[in-house]
Amino acid sequence: MTLLPFAAEAPIDHRILAAQNDDLSGDALLREIAAATLYVPSRDDVREDGSRFQPVLIEQAGDTYVTVYTARSRVPADTAPHLLQTAGSHFFRRLPQGYGVIVNPGYAAQILIPPHGVAAFQQDLRRTP
Repeated sequence: MTLLPFAAEAPIDHRILAAQNDDLSGDALLREIAAATLYVPSRDDVREDGSRFQPVLIEQAGDTYVTVYTARSRVPADTAPHLLQTAGSHFFRRLPQGYGVIVNPGYAAQILIPPHGVAAFQQDLRRTP
């Protein structure tokens, strides 16, 4: 699979590139993603209470991943008819157990967070206000 070029559009993108260059740890990057705005495609219109949220899922090696993007412009037009804009911490806190997350799928700077990594990160988030 050919990955699309990745140019930084948001502050979090610079941090992703820093992590790719080993200038930022994976744990520090997760904290940065939690502080960033994320764009999450949904197949249905999301209500304020979060109901009707139907994320775009990718299956990989037996795990299910929710797709998220760090810039609205990266979301392919044909991905889903709706787009949820949310704080990363809010997204991770509400994500049901058993799901992984793929940030910027299809791009050279995509990040795969497996379900066990998401679960550990959710525990970290619960310990912080």
